Amino acid sequence: MLDKNAPDSHPIVPIKLDLDSTMCFTCEKDLACFTKCCRGNEIILTPADIIRLKHHFNLLSSEFLREYTVPGTLQATELPVPVIKLDEENEKACPFLADGGCSVYEHRPVACRYYPIAAGLFHNKDIENNETFFAMIKEPICHGHDLGQEKTVRQWREEQGVEPYDETNSPWVEIVLKRKSMGPFININDKTLEMFFMASYDIDAFRRFVFFSPFLNIYEVDEKLTQQIKGDDYALFKFAMDWLKTTLFGEGLIKIREQVAPPETIEVD
Repeated sequence: MLDKNAPDSHPIVPIKLDLDSTMCFTCEKDLACFTKCCRGNEIILTPADIIRLKHHFNLLSSEFLREYTVPGTLQATELPVPVIKLDEENEKACPFLADGGCSVYEHRPVACRYYPIAAGLFHNKDIENNETFFAMIKEPICHGHDLGQEKTVRQWREEQGVEPYDETNSPWVEIVLKRKSMGPFININDKTLEMFFMASYDIDAFRRFVFFSPFLNIYEVDEKLTQQIKGDDYALFKFAMDWLKTTLFGEGLIKIREQVAPPETIEVD
């Protein structure tokens, strides 16, 4: 989202697209707008972003979150999300912005990879698969539109390395969509929100929760998976999402030991 207080800001004009829609766009250092999109924007980080960036900086997830993010909330939900902490003393610049451009370009967030495309999913209870949709975002500060070689949205996603991020994030997106489908009149309590944040973003805290709490006495986790999630953040994240779906929505993706009472589904006030 563009900061409405920025001097060059104007309303964003979305243009609906699908995977086969064509576009012309380029981002080059010789354009006058180069890195302007790296200032004053609210960039929400996804779980895949956190894992990739924490590895890049060799930090624990909690350390990365504390150093580079501030708390935010997903639109139309009360679900907590990490937002990139901007440098207020440097024209609200992204902390990863360097003189030559993005200093973490190889590991840049998925929102930056998609730009100038916005992507979303529509959850329809009557249809088995969620509907993916895209929109072209044209901001006056950006001069890269209608430049470069014509390509489809599908090709753009491939070039920008979006697909592995979307694949990793897909179970998290499903949970977000299910929460949205519950409507605004159901309030989730603070304990449940903290649980969602830990499992979604603070993956190292979730690992401690699994191995240094009664977790493995409550849930049945086979030895092969137990060993895998000890050191593989991506496997652990997938397991965390299965746990959230089991705990919040009663989907039963992780079996509960017979002598233990089943966990409550999503708590509401």
